[in-house]
Amino acid sequence: MEVSRAITYDPGRVTFVHELPTWLVGIVTVGLFVGAAVLGLAASRDVSRRRGLHALVDNGVIGWIFSAILGIYAIAIGLMAVATWGNASAAAGLASREAAEIAAFYRDLTGYPEPPRRALEAFLVRYTRAVIDEDWPAQRRGEVPRSGTVILNELQRTLYAFEPASEGKKILHAEALRAFNALIEVRRQRLEAVAFAVPTTLWSVIVVGAILAIVASFAFSMESFWIHATMTGLLAAMIGLLVFFMLVTDLPYRGAMGTGPESYELVFRDLLAPPSANGAQ
Repeated sequence: MEVSRAITYDPGRVTFVHELPTWLVGIVTVGLFVGAAVLGLAASRDVSRRRGLHALVDNGVIGWIFSAILGIYAIAIGLMAVATWGNASAAAGLASREAAEIAAFYRDLTGYPEPPRRALEAFLVRYTRAVIDEDWPAQRRGEVPRSGTVILNELQRTLYAFEPASEGKKILHAEALRAFNALIEVRRQRLEAVAFAVPTTLWSVIVVGAILAIVASFAFSMESFWIHATMTGLLAAMIGLLVFFMLVTDLPYRGAMGTGPESYELVFRDLLAPPSANGAQ
């Protein structure tokens, strides 16, 4: 009986957000930023009014400094958002490429004689099912799965033991070896992508920068608290939306919103599944 083993990665960040509904994460993230910004503004205005500091404020100078702070922060958080989306797109691309390599390898195996053909195809079917049924649940938990390694090792021994008897079979065998090696390479990249994440240091920069940008908006002098609160709240909401986007795209295989095994399911259903199973669908 095969025992599935997995290595757990702990990137040193809060990952429970990937287990929650996306809409809930979005509402809570934006709500926290806006709520904290408005409460902070109310407290700062109270202190400023009691001490008469608002009379010393020059909105023109404050606006110039605020624009510089916000501009620098906007560049930083924008680049980070692009980086997290790039990680998510790369992870999805690796899954699609591995499924394509499985399909190409299976096509090559159709030219093999019996009995090695049947054995190799059976190994490939087992591997694809293992990716769907075992690897993906493990990846959603932030684990790097190892169950498929055993199957691929068995497939490799059978593939390498085959000795082609003709020039045509030699060419076919060489192409099958190429497809198998490509599958191994993409699988390794997929396993590494499980730990794709924004480093904790950069998350600290994003959070501290958000605090500085929002606090800087408190320095403006406005007679109406509600207008001031509205402008500060809009700034906080925009920052919260970007942070929310980064939260859900960070760790691209984690949680229900992460990249799924649909590419493998498509290959299995259209190519690898037994004829009886295809006919029943």
